[in-house]
Amino acid sequence: MVLSDEDVNRRKFLKATTAGGTAGLTALAGCSGGDGGDGGDGGDGGDGNDSSEDGSDGGDEAGNEGSNLPTYTYVNNAQSYNPPRHDAINLIASQFGDELGLDMEVDVLEWGTLFSRVSQEYNYSFATWHTFFVSEPVTELNNLFNSGNTDPGEGNYSGYENPDLDELMGNYLGEPDADTRIDQCHEIQQILMDDVPTMPITQMPQAAIFNSNQVSNWQADLANGFNSYWTMINLEMEGDTSTLKGYWPETLSTMNVLGHNDESKHVYQFNMMYDFLVQLNNNAEPDPEVSLATDWNRVDETTMEYTIRTDHSWHDGEDLTAEDVAFTYNYINDNEVPLYSTQSQYIDSAEVVDEETVRINMAEALGPFNLAVANLLPIIPEHMWADRDNPSQANIEEPVGSGPMMFDYWEQGSEFGMVKFDDHFAPVSFEERFWRVIPEASTVWENLINGELNYEPFGRIDRQLDQNQDNENIGTQFQTAPTFWMFTPNERQEGLGDVQMRKALVEAIPRTAIVDQILFGFPERGFNIVSPAFGPLHTEDVTEYEESIDAARSRLEEAGYTWNDDGAIQAPE
Repeated sequence: MVLSDEDVNRRKFLKATTAGGTAGLTALAGCSGGDGGDGGDGGDGGDGNDSSEDGSDGGDEAGNEGSNLPTYTYVNNAQSYNPPRHDAINLIASQFGDELGLDMEVDVLEWGTLFSRVSQEYNYSFATWHTFFVSEPVTELNNLFNSGNTDPGEGNYSGYENPDLDELMGNYLGEPDADTRIDQCHEIQQILMDDVPTMPITQMPQAAIFNSNQVSNWQADLANGFNSYWTMINLEMEGDTSTLKGYWPETLSTMNVLGHNDESKHVYQFNMMYDFLVQLNNNAEPDPEVSLATDWNRVDETTMEYTIRTDHSWHDGEDLTAEDVAFTYNYINDNEVPLYSTQSQYIDSAEVVDEETVRINMAEALGPFNLAVANLLPIIPEHMWADRDNPSQANIEEPVGSGPMMFDYWEQGSEFGMVKFDDHFAPVSFEERFWRVIPEASTVWENLINGELNYEPFGRIDRQLDQNQDNENIGTQFQTAPTFWMFTPNERQEGLGDVQMRKALVEAIPRTAIVDQILFGFPERGFNIVSPAFGPLHTEDVTEYEESIDAARSRLEEAGYTWNDDGAIQAPE
């Protein structure tokens, strides 16, 4: 039996939930095709190791017999890490199994393992996470969807290939004229939203959640929202509060600014410990007042020159010089640091022109160089790094940067702390900042309300936020963000290279139920890979997808798919 669209959004959701809220959706892990089971008792919150929480292998129900497509694995974070996303993934997997007849299993993993399995190993069928923390969209789109990036670890984990799109993205990246890039970006969006190698499920807001008695003046930037450099240097502390007190649901894994895996928990720390040639203000504009470079000039299509502050120092007291800047760019490029491969592909060399000027020679023309490279490469001290031969594997115990915050301590598995660097040109107003590891959202909110914490850097959009946002001690601030929860199929797996299958899967995703019932109406339904937050680079003129099981099944039928008596889908022969 095929449920009506209304039933999909109401009956299915209610069937999956329990008195404890959306936690009951964990039972949907291990969904099977046809009328296959919900299974399990709601799970224990996920320990990050079980492949399906009811212990099944996701493929032994009678409803799966006769399907000529493989078992698909939807990787999921543990419920304790991000409960709403965990529940949304289980709901989507249930839709694919029960309503489209796919043979589904859900693999619950610790977040770092999940991230590596998808982004480095390409070992998955479907993935969903919060993505697109960037200031320049096409640089990231080129990394994610360029046909030349499909080998493991190169960036294109979807496996999507389109030579025409490759050419268009290359033209955009080499185009110096901003108005021309706008038209090119619109065409890029139209191609991607028609082929749907990835689909925004929800357009997530940037959220500042804080104790209003202790912290104020929250300003976001485009890429990192309310965790940005711009946010931190503009915060104002209230009363006698001098410590910014945050949390994260899991521990940091490294102090190596060149050796982390680009998870937000590391980015938000290193963005304060290190300087960058260019920093952005809250209008996504390069701002020389708060940047290491006080001026810059495009000499020609492939050459940039930067004027560097000559009165700045490293946290250990050594002078920061133009030589350090040139060293950084050459060192990252020469050592092929994987974390910055997207940026280093545009770097040929860097050279010191004089004591305050550095010239960057590009390997190929890059129009938005400041947004795509200069804003993203951390400047590192030559005297600390020159003798390290394998920088991405270096064991760094006490990092030395030049940013507005200095390393103080790291109690692995427990807490990380930084202190104010008094001599920074863009100082923060607080004396120290710590992040405490707190997995449970209820504990976070208790601490936020009583002042043991005073901000929520993880930005959870969940039931706890809905219930506590009106508390007299809590302040919230939201704005349109470039970020979204993505749904990405792995086109390397049988059946998922079919664009009609991908479009049907998108139509089967209950985006409205996820927004309204799991995320309490805070985000918008996803519809475009380039958010309105990017201003004129965004276009409304893209393919939109009906949210309908009937539409999904009709599309599959028109493409030659059928279902056997058990409800299992049959691919066209």
